[in-house]
Amino acid sequence: MFEATKDFFENKKYQNPYLMKNKTKSFFFKLFRLLFIIGLSYLFLFPLLYMIVTAFQDPATANDPSVIWIPKKLSLAGVVNAWYCLRFSESATLTAIITLFGTGASVVSCAMVGYGFARFEFPLKNVIFILVILTIIVPTQTIIMSQYLNYWFFDFGGILKLIPGLKNVNLLNTAWVFVLPAIFATGLRNGLFIFIFRQFFSGQPKDLEEAARIDGCGPFKTFVRIMVPLAGPAFVTVILFSVVWHWNDYYNSAIYFTNDIKPVSCMLSNLSDALSMGSATMDGKVLFSRDTTRYAIRMYLMAGTMLSVLPPLLLYLFTQKFFTESIERTGLVG
Repeated sequence: MFEATKDFFENKKYQNPYLMKNKTKSFFFKLFRLLFIIGLSYLFLFPLLYMIVTAFQDPATANDPSVIWIPKKLSLAGVVNAWYCLRFSESATLTAIITLFGTGASVVSCAMVGYGFARFEFPLKNVIFILVILTIIVPTQTIIMSQYLNYWFFDFGGILKLIPGLKNVNLLNTAWVFVLPAIFATGLRNGLFIFIFRQFFSGQPKDLEEAARIDGCGPFKTFVRIMVPLAGPAFVTVILFSVVWHWNDYYNSAIYFTNDIKPVSCMLSNLSDALSMGSATMDGKVLFSRDTTRYAIRMYLMAGTMLSVLPPLLLYLFTQKFFTESIERTGLVG
């Protein structure tokens, strides 16, 4: 009797229609989800794939309308010419110096300021913090001219006037225009970084600091030995944001740098202008002529763009896991 009942329920033609319906819905839902993810991935990856394919295309086949995704012949001509026109070795070195020192100074200063807002009481604390938040809202264009004049005739707060024969120094066309404000937590996007550190330190238990105080640690020693090791997620988030923003900054770089060697973002704009004018030379070598077709122009521009985005892209690929975890733990989502 038991075996007959078991065979009855295991027989496919006697299966529950309700369960079969649920399985069908589940299958189509999974299929829809898969197709949706593939389409969304294509939407986001299309510009990157198009840039890579176009950058390595042979200039001789740039006018071939049959070449859309798979080049008939690969070539490094576009990358090499874009490298020379961007003066990539020099401009990337300058950008790397700005990025490394600007990021390092921002991380240290903003962490200290954020810890101060989170743990210490002082007059007008809330008002000052509101002013810090306003630095995120106020556009750079409103203060750029005053900053430009300040860096042009920089006197270190009047100290240089005390030295005979020396009135001021010109900090334009140097990395100091980014590093010096970062040292005092007023650099690029530093208001946001202070907010991130302040929120993170505010969420830490005060019992740790009280225990450190009992053991004889002062405020600075407590910050360095207790709070900084706990703030790894906040540091990772701020470092990645700062690196990307320093590397990609165009507006400030275009204002502060007027020499032939500029940060990568400005040199890329110069490449675009040279292509639109139809000619560009480097050390007497003609890189682009007026006979350059719009298809070849597109290839050279994509090659220059690929060179400019490659360093932050590689950084993100290797640190994506830590970045995602840090974003979740710093409370920037939700």
